[in-house]
Amino acid sequence: MTRRAFVLTALALCGSAAVGEDMEKQKNIAMLWYDAFNHTDPGLIEKILAPNWVDIPAAKGQPSGPQGAKQAVIFLTTTFKDFHVKVEDILEDGDRVVVRSTITGTQVKTFMGIPPNNGRLAIQAVDIHHFYNGKIVRTWHTEDWMSGLRQLGAFENK
Repeated sequence: MTRRAFVLTALALCGSAAVGEDMEKQKNIAMLWYDAFNHTDPGLIEKILAPNWVDIPAAKGQPSGPQGAKQAVIFLTTTFKDFHVKVEDILEDGDRVVVRSTITGTQVKTFMGIPPNNGRLAIQAVDIHHFYNGKIVRTWHTEDWMSGLRQLGAFENK
């Protein structure tokens, strides 16, 4: 192997190790998002979200940036007394981390117009977290709220 080939190979290997380390850091940061919900710790939000973080889609009336995420942590963890997000799969691709999860909880406060009834919720969710400079700058998310509302009795004949 020529010296030039050796140097190029060494640089390529070092570069891919750095990329792998960055992706592992992104995965760990993404997991802190779920820790914030699982431990009712909105303070974690400031550590992981960029000041201009965008929530897609944002809830009606939700403040922009990390304040909106903090509000979501507090609302969901007080509305569902044992709110928990179980990460089922986590995938990384460049500056994106994709998480498939199961969200569970027992309703103890009014939720989407449904009075509390100690109903149990178990729904699937998928989040795509976009990273820039070590922070999450936007999160696309979709949750199976239709199944959740059904589980809470929203569609029962009255």
